[in-house]
Amino acid sequence: MPTIRYLTRGLIDGALSTLGIVLGATLSGDVKVIIAASLGGGIANALSNILGAMTAERAAVMLEFGEYDKAMVGRTKDLKDTTIYERARAKIYRGGLIDGLGTFLGALVPVIPFFFMFAGFGIDTLVLASIASTVGLLFVLGLYLGKLSKENIMWAGAKMALFGLATAVVAMGIERLFRGF
Repeated sequence: MPTIRYLTRGLIDGALSTLGIVLGATLSGDVKVIIAASLGGGIANALSNILGAMTAERAAVMLEFGEYDKAMVGRTKDLKDTTIYERARAKIYRGGLIDGLGTFLGALVPVIPFFFMFAGFGIDTLVLASIASTVGLLFVLGLYLGKLSKENIMWAGAKMALFGLATAVVAMGIERLFRGF
């Protein structure tokens, strides 16, 4: 189950934060700037999430091992030399990498439509496609998570999609505000 948690968190974070970059970068009016800013932001976010997930997981593991240390008065072996510790360490790395991979994959979703710039689509159409693809990803993810948690899957998908739309509205509002300057 931790894999689903890290992957889900990464997909949502990557998709929504990159959608915000896409919408903010439309102020430039240059599709290449939108792609470069979004991919750069997505990669930076993925790397940040790898570090963040690994750091948080390591802190939790070390806290747990500290409790074991207190309980094992007079022990002769360091817990860091055990199989349990090695498994926990593998979990730390796996969680960070899955979170980062999910973030990167999620970050690609809002950017993909802009690779069709040479097909003659205008920037407004590409922005709408970016929003639609992000909201679509969130809807499908919500359906899947709703099924896992035995919720109404349509409601779970709709909630995720609405959150994506709300993010798009806020980001577009900020872009429009700065367009006036």
